Amino acid sequence: MGETFRQTVHLVMGVLGAAVILRLDDRWAFVFVSALLVAQFLLCDAFTRGYDVPVLSRVMDESERTGKVPLKGGIAYAAGALFCLAVFGREYTAIGLVTVGVLDSVATLVGLRFGRHTLVGSKSLEGTIAGAAAAALALAFLIPWWAAAVVAAVAGVIEACFPLDDNVAIQVGVCVVLAAVGVGVGFV
Repeated sequence: MGETFRQTVHLVMGVLGAAVILRLDDRWAFVFVSALLVAQFLLCDAFTRGYDVPVLSRVMDESERTGKVPLKGGIAYAAGALFCLAVFGREYTAIGLVTVGVLDSVATLVGLRFGRHTLVGSKSLEGTIAGAAAAALALAFLIPWWAAAVVAAVAGVIEACFPLDDNVAIQVGVCVVLAAVGVGVGFV
């Protein structure tokens, strides 16, 4: 399973997280993301201390990269979403979650399989283009097509070039771009 399973989990968590946030009001969305952040931190602590958590330990074995901090990506996802909720609101946060889930997953899987032209580090041009195109397509169901194209293009550059955690950087970048291009709240 490995990377395919890991990226599938990544994609599903982004889309599912966005759907849940959009179904809740502002306060409960904040509570939901805060609870996820705390739960993931506690699970991370349990896993790094060597505890076996029924069912979750097996999922972690299949979905985490070897030698990495367990749930680091999930914690980053939740931290980015929490920041975006506080600063930009539910709608922008949902767009950020969908973008990072779709773009990062597709870019990684396509890059591993078809990537031939390296951009930065291990990121490939082919993966970046495929990830941005997939994100634009997914976002076109949520925001105007032109905004989806702009957001996906900027997110693709962030994913390919930003040296730190893209689970946070893409979400924040998406929210900033949405605010800059003037896509109003309530568009979803």
